[in-house]
Amino acid sequence: MPQSNQSKLLLWTTIIVILTFLSIILFKTEMILDNTTTNNQIEKTKITIITSDVIEDQSWGSLAYKGKMKIEEQFPISAELFSEIKTEEQMKNTITKAVAEDSKVIIGHGREFSNYFTKISTSYPDIHFVTIHGTAQHPNQTVYTFDQNKIEYTAALAAGMKTKSNKIGLIDAYEARKRLPGFEQGLKQYKPEAVLYYSVVNSRDDGEKAVELMKEMIDQGVDVIFTKGNGYNRDVIDYAKKKNIFVIGYLDDQSYMGEEHVLTSVVNDVPQAYIAVMKDFYSEGGISQGKVVLNEKDGVYNLAPLGPMYTEEEKQYIRSEIDKLNGEDGAG
Repeated sequence: MPQSNQSKLLLWTTIIVILTFLSIILFKTEMILDNTTTNNQIEKTKITIITSDVIEDQSWGSLAYKGKMKIEEQFPISAELFSEIKTEEQMKNTITKAVAEDSKVIIGHGREFSNYFTKISTSYPDIHFVTIHGTAQHPNQTVYTFDQNKIEYTAALAAGMKTKSNKIGLIDAYEARKRLPGFEQGLKQYKPEAVLYYSVVNSRDDGEKAVELMKEMIDQGVDVIFTKGNGYNRDVIDYAKKKNIFVIGYLDDQSYMGEEHVLTSVVNDVPQAYIAVMKDFYSEGGISQGKVVLNEKDGVYNLAPLGPMYTEEEKQYIRSEIDKLNGEDGAG
């Protein structure tokens, strides 16, 4: 056979071998990708989150969104968030949709979902119903909450240091004086001569009513207010700046709203509660029924940095009291 024909034959043989080899590699790669996609689809657990609030900055609902993002980053889940679900009819429709989409866990972002979950959970025994705060009665129903009495106890120390009138106010979104007595007990410990003025807005967002209650307190001589709303806190802090009084913020570090008037904030990292829910879901025992109380070890709350109105000595003392309380079983 001429040399040129041998070279051509060798070249074509080589090309055929290379193409065959590449085809095998491409086929194998496609199989691996298909299997990976299938596995990802199989592994992802469907979760539904429901909030009655809007999803916007500083809103209670925004914490549901942050919780959704955190658990999707850390766990093999697909979470769907429904906002502004307020009526029983809306809850029913949302849960019906969640059931149809094979959700394994339905999380109600707030105690307002507890009653309806209690009513509906027995109809869906294979789904676990969770609320952030609230109550639970059935085996497939759980409340994740946090006892922030310790941190409110030390917030009272921060408030007591800066009152001149010895009149301190607490504006609650909902009645919680008996359930969360930490702030009041902290005042009794650190500032026994102080008088607590307590009012309830019955809303997280009603800034107009919160300011009305605030005006009543100021008229009675209150010069420090712990304001426990999220939507209405901006209105309260704005009015505090006009009246030149101090406030303690809530939910996140609210010093940016008024650095010279915000003493500190009781920070609630609510998305960490979502992490706790999913850790339990994937644990050997799963989500337990009843109430799960989270604490500072779960990262759900802390005291924000103290404002410029405190001396370094005052800051050190408050930090030492926080460390002391965190080393004990409970605060007040």
